[in-house]
Amino acid sequence: MHPDFPLRTIDLFAGCGGLTLGLHQAGHKLMFAIEKDPMAFETFEANFLNDGAAYPAGGAWPAWLERRNHDIQVLLADPAVRQHLSSLHGSVDLICGGPPCQGFSVGGIRDGKDLRNQLPYRYIDVVELVRPPFVLLENVEGMARKFVSKPGHVEIAFVEWARSRLGELGYDAHFEILDASDFGVPQIRRRVFLFGVAKELCDKSGLAAKDLFVSLHRNRSLFRSHLGLPERQITVRDAIADLDGKRHVVCPDSPKFQAGTFKTPTSEFAKLMRRGLPNTQIPNSHRFSEHTPRILEFYRKVQADKVFGRLPKAYLMAHGTKKDKKVLIDPAAPASTITTHPDEFIHFRTPRNITVREMARIQSFPDNFVFKGRYTINGPRRRHDVARCSQVGNAVPPLLAEAVGWALHDFQRMLSASTPDRKSTEKHSAPKPSSTRPALNRSKKE
Repeated sequence: MHPDFPLRTIDLFAGCGGLTLGLHQAGHKLMFAIEKDPMAFETFEANFLNDGAAYPAGGAWPAWLERRNHDIQVLLADPAVRQHLSSLHGSVDLICGGPPCQGFSVGGIRDGKDLRNQLPYRYIDVVELVRPPFVLLENVEGMARKFVSKPGHVEIAFVEWARSRLGELGYDAHFEILDASDFGVPQIRRRVFLFGVAKELCDKSGLAAKDLFVSLHRNRSLFRSHLGLPERQITVRDAIADLDGKRHVVCPDSPKFQAGTFKTPTSEFAKLMRRGLPNTQIPNSHRFSEHTPRILEFYRKVQADKVFGRLPKAYLMAHGTKKDKKVLIDPAAPASTITTHPDEFIHFRTPRNITVREMARIQSFPDNFVFKGRYTINGPRRRHDVARCSQVGNAVPPLLAEAVGWALHDFQRMLSASTPDRKSTEKHSAPKPSSTRPALNRSKKE
C-alpha cells in the first residue's frame, strides 16, 4: 500500500482526532481542524500540532485561523471567515468530520429538537463554501433513521437529506453502515459513513461514490494483513490483557490514584498498539478508579457469575445497583460499543471499571497517542465539557478511519486510470469562487 495521492484535508468537529489519526496513518495530510471543546482540542494539539507530536500534521495551519478551539457556528457567522473558506476552493481535497450525534443516537433519547442536531448542517455549509472534490461524513447509525417519537423539525433521516443536498451542490453521494470490528477494531461499533465525490469527476471517469465502499470491502483482508492482524475478530483479551500488569504505580498525572503498568504483549493487536514503546513505560491515561468495598464485592460477584455482556436489570436491582447499564466485558469477544461512560464497563479479570487507556485500546488508539484534560466529568457539565473518557468514546476508531483512508487512495487510483488526461488538467490554478462545481486541481507528484 502506497499513498499515491495524499489528500489535503480539513477535519470538522475533530474531537480528539480519531478520524485525523486514521487518515494520517493512511498518508493523508491535515491542513487544519475545527473543534469546539478546549480539552478535546488540547489532546488534538498534543498529538498532531505541537513540536514533537507523534503524528505531525502535513500541512501549514492557516494564518487567518487562530490555533485553538473554535465553535463552528461562531466561525460561520463571521463574514471574513466565510470569505477565507471560500478562497480555499481548489486547494483542499477532502472535508471530513463527525458532528456531535447525541440527538441522533439510538442509544440515547433520539430527540429531533436537540440543538446539537443543527451541527451536521453546519458541516454541509462549510462544504458549500470550500467545494472540495471529496467529502466524508461519519456518524451514528441513528443518522440513517427518521425521528419518530420526538421528530422536531427533522422530517427525513439526516443522511438522506445530506445526500440530496450534496447532489444539489454537485456531488454524487453514497452512504453505508460500517462495523468497526470488520477492520481490526476490537469492538462492535456500527457507524454511518457518507462519501461524496464531485459529479464532474464521476462524469469523466465513469465512477460513482459507491465505488469507494466497493474498494473498502474488497481490500478488507489486505488491510488487516498489512497491519499484521489475523482474519478473525479481535477480542477484548487481545486488546487489553497486557495493560493489566500486577505492578501498580502512582499515576503520573493524578498522584492520588494508582495506575497500571505494561506486560509483554502477546497478541498481534497489542503489539501493533504498542509499536515503539518500551515495556517499562507507564501507559498514558491508565488511572484506576477507586471503588467502595460494596462496589468491589459486587464486581467480584459479577465476575464469578460470568454474566458477560449487559447485565440484566433484575440482576442489577437484586444487587442494589442503581445504574441502569453495566457491562461485564467478555474477554473472548469484541466489546460492545464503547460509550463515554467508563463506569458502565467492568473489567473481565480485575474488579474495577476499565480505564481511559483501555477504552482507547478498544477504540484502536495506539499507546503513544496521549489524552489531555480531566479524566471524567459528572453532572450537568457532561453536556458541555469533553473529558478524556468522552473524547475516547466520541471518537472514530482510528483503524476504521485508516481503512477508509486507504480506500480513498484506491478510489483516486481508479480515477487516474479512468481519465488518462487527468494529470495534465490537475495543475494548480487560482481559486474560482464563482464556480458552482467542485474541482480537483492538483497533480500526482505534489
